[in-house]
Amino acid sequence: MQFADPRAMATAYLVLRHLYDGDVIEWPTPDDHPLREVFLQLEAQGYVARWDRVWPLHDRYRRGIAAIEAVYRPAGAEAFFEDLRRRNLAPADRRKYLEAQGLNPVLWPLLHDPSTHWSTFHELGARYQSYVWEDMQPPKRVRPSKVKGGGGGRGGGVRVVHHHHHERHVHHLVDLDREAHQPGHIAPSAHDYDVS
Repeated sequence: MQFADPRAMATAYLVLRHLYDGDVIEWPTPDDHPLREVFLQLEAQGYVARWDRVWPLHDRYRRGIAAIEAVYRPAGAEAFFEDLRRRNLAPADRRKYLEAQGLNPVLWPLLHDPSTHWSTFHELGARYQSYVWEDMQPPKRVRPSKVKGGGGGRGGGVRVVHHHHHERHVHHLVDLDREAHQPGHIAPSAHDYDVS
């Protein structure tokens, strides 16, 4: 595949993976679609073909199928990734390990991550890829651990309190029926359970 932008090539392979897995992608893409150029290049290079332009139908993805089958083998991928993680290798050694297994360290983590989708890859990233290329990720922003006040002495500094409403809180789900059958459970004397 010939793409000047490596991100466009990654997206193209993800599109082929989704088609190979049997997903349906609305085609043609609208003129204002941010990834329209990727689809046009895939079609121009013969990796995919529009349904209304190819006959017989089995020819529409022949080149795309060959390209994706050369790098995508989903059977056992999750177990392989977990084995890679258990090895606790440095990021550069993770890539060397993939190469030693005959796998492409750029494409394998991208294509075999079941949570990666072609339409959200650029915004959300990919879990497997982030792990394999951890040393190439932008540095994480670290918050200062202490806020320095300007007043010296007791009570002279400024106390800053941050309220982060965007942070997720762990929700606790209580099964009241199961809880009532637990040994030692004491039912409340007042009706303070909301069971609506």
